[in-house]
Amino acid sequence: MDLDDWVNGAPAAMRESPMWKVRVYQIGVFIAQLAAEDAAGLAMHPRLTATASQLVRAAGSIAATVAEGYSRQSRRDRIRYYEYALGSAREATSWYSAVADALPPEALIHRLTLLSRACQLLLAMIRNERRGAARNFSARLP
Repeated sequence: MDLDDWVNGAPAAMRESPMWKVRVYQIGVFIAQLAAEDAAGLAMHPRLTATASQLVRAAGSIAATVAEGYSRQSRRDRIRYYEYALGSAREATSWYSAVADALPPEALIHRLTLLSRACQLLLAMIRNERRGAARNFSARLP
């Protein structure tokens, strides 16, 4: 399924949330759902059971951590949580790489592309928060 189709078909309660405007949050929720579906198939392979569990945990953490950071008042806290989300996205990428042979190639490419985009967006969010923090800090100097 395409991300935009999924976003447009999401329940109204999700689409009405202020968080829904944050693209990396949308990607995080979507990739968590995809990872859960992928893990169900991976569970058929005994050697991948633990990896599937780690994949679901890491993928699920992306949107949850972005949401927590988005809700923080201080720039430092937002940066910290966005960095945690970036770590989760990179971790999920590693877990997908570990199960590459058990997924259809097009599914793997789709997941890795989504995670790459999430990383790009998170890096931009972190950079923007840091620039804002620097502006505020320099404004207080004499």
